[in-house]
Formats: sequence, C-alpha cells, structure tokens
Amino acid sequence: MGGRAKCLLEVQGHSLLQRTVGSVRSAGLHTPVLVLGHHAAEIQAHLSHWPEHLTPRHVVNPAPEDDPASSLHIGLHALGNDVQAVMVLLADQPLINAADIGAVLHAFQRRPPGCQVLVPMVNGVPGHPVMFDAAVRADLLAAPGSSLRQWRAAHPEATLAWVVDNPHHTRDLDTPEDLDTLARDTGWVCRWPEPAPGVNTDPVAG
Repeated sequence: MGGRAKCLLEVQGHSLLQRTVGSVRSAGLHTPVLVLGHHAAEIQAHLSHWPEHLTPRHVVNPAPEDDPASSLHIGLHALGNDVQAVMVLLADQPLINAADIGAVLHAFQRRPPGCQVLVPMVNGVPGHPVMFDAAVRADLLAAPGSSLRQWRAAHPEATLAWVVDNPHHTRDLDTPEDLDTLARDTGWVCRWPEPAPGVNTDPVAG
C-alpha cells in the first residue's frame, strides 16, 4: 500500500480499525489487544482521538520486520491468564463484521471433541479470524518464535477446517488495486486520512 498503515484507511467515514473494534464489541467479545508494529506512532495518534472507554489496549512489536509469529506472541503475552480462548483478527479485512465474528465464535463453541483450533476455509483457502483454546496459547508461549501454522502442522487432528461460503474471511487489502476493487464492488467511499502533525509516515523499506 505504498508504506501506508492499512488499518487507518477510512471506509464509509470510519477507519478499518474502528470498524474492526466496533464489530468485536458488537459480537459481545472482550476488548481486543492491538499489536502495533510499523506505523505504530501514526496508529497511536489515531487512537488518541478515541474516547477513553472505547480505546483498546495496545502493545508494540519492536521488531515487526521479523516473522509474523513475533506479533502473535506479543499479543498472547499481553492477554490475561484467565483467557479461555483466543481469536486472531487481521487489520486489513474490510468485510469482516460482527455477524462473521459471531459465526466463528459459534462454530468454535460447537467444535468436535479434541479440536483446539478453528480456521475458516473458503474455497480451499484459509482465512481469518482464527480461534484456538488456552492450551494452544500455552504451547505457543512455551516455544518462542513458533507460529500457529507450525502448531497446526504438528497437530492436524486438533485443527478444524471450518468450511464456509463467505468471502469475507479471505478478502484483504494488499495493494492499491485491491482497494479499487473493494470500492467498485461495494460502492463504499474509501479514503486515506491526512497524516497527524509531527508523525513520520515515510514508507518503511521492505
């Protein structure tokens, strides 16, 4: 996206981050923990304008260029010890809404015995949000640098591929062309916000 913070893209007047957090709350889940990496200062500036009671907790990955598993581990460490299950959402899925989140939660609650991880599967393509139980969280934290994909590969019998016909779970924004397609398909007004004063928005190499 040319070095832009995708979660700050405004869709129908609200940032993707606002839409995602709002959907999580509407689905009845706890306030999410945001893991920030590149563009952390810009995103924090955006969050500073939110009402305090609506501002989610956020932590910063100091090395976001590392494997994505590092951000997952930082998020897992930030959760309380009483967490019974974890749902992982991405910042660049514009179609995910409260109904989609609720459907994942419902499917996870009704998962077969022995299933510890649920992954939405659309036309053979894995999507998000994914969910897993507290035991998987403990396994990941006990093996620094390990990814959920590695855990699933080692425990295929404990992974449920939840087959659904819902493209929301696999639709994301990686390129300007993806954004053009989203606007064309939905008729939504999409725009980038003006950078906050004093915030460095230079593209990050790599």
